[in-house]
Amino acid sequence: MKPTPATVNNHLAHLSALFTWITAHAPEGLLRHGDPTKKVPPLPLPAPQPRALATARVRTVKNVVDRIETFHELKGRRHRGGGTPRVHAHARPLRDRAIIYLLFDTGLRRAELVGLELDQLEPAAPERLRQAKKARLVGVRGKGRTSRTVFLGRDARQALADYLDQERPGDAAASTGPAALLLSAASIAARRPDGRLSARSINTIVGEIGRLHDAQMPDPDRKLGTLRPHDARHTFAYGLSQASGHNRAELERRLGHANDRYLRLYTNPPDDIAADYVEDL
Repeated sequence: MKPTPATVNNHLAHLSALFTWITAHAPEGLLRHGDPTKKVPPLPLPAPQPRALATARVRTVKNVVDRIETFHELKGRRHRGGGTPRVHAHARPLRDRAIIYLLFDTGLRRAELVGLELDQLEPAAPERLRQAKKARLVGVRGKGRTSRTVFLGRDARQALADYLDQERPGDAAASTGPAALLLSAASIAARRPDGRLSARSINTIVGEIGRLHDAQMPDPDRKLGTLRPHDARHTFAYGLSQASGHNRAELERRLGHANDRYLRLYTNPPDDIAADYVEDL
């Protein structure tokens, strides 16, 4: 697979650092022609593309996750009949629903999401979480050893409360070590001792939601294609930018990001909205 320009530039930077160290510490004459990376220019990077979803698409994604339990129900004849429908042993529909709402309502990165501990959630009791007007995740650890507070919207509070009340206790009983907020199913033999999800598993969960969404969507123009966790981050960032009047300080505070290049990207509208701007001219 061909490496991206960013990957090539990253390797070039590491090589340059290595030869700088060698030049400073090696015996005289070892590098007769000097640092071979000095005259190698970095590759130009493509302009970052906005990946935010328009409000209508976010609504249809949430409509799918609100019905997610039906997609995990056992369909065999012996599972039909009265009572609560059974789901597959490894399925955690309420957890997956909470993950989608947390991603879209907070803009958390994958690593930040799986790194959350239960004691970072305030309030953490399901009933208090349902009744609270405000809830937050404190001490969220981001890139560059940053730490920030993330507030939860109403939908995220309700989805998380349902998961904490109905699914998490059973999986937590089989876990050891720090109390991770989001846990993999206890029935999975290869799961980590503390039950913590991996960042890759978030990709799988979000991608599956995208696949279910597109399977329910007859209009080809409204299909998502591949849904990625970072699409939710862009969507949150664009909404926050609009709601805060493009307040840079608020974007930095809630996203844990200070790079001008990406902060500007977050203020760009999704393609659907940009197309409407042109249509109205």
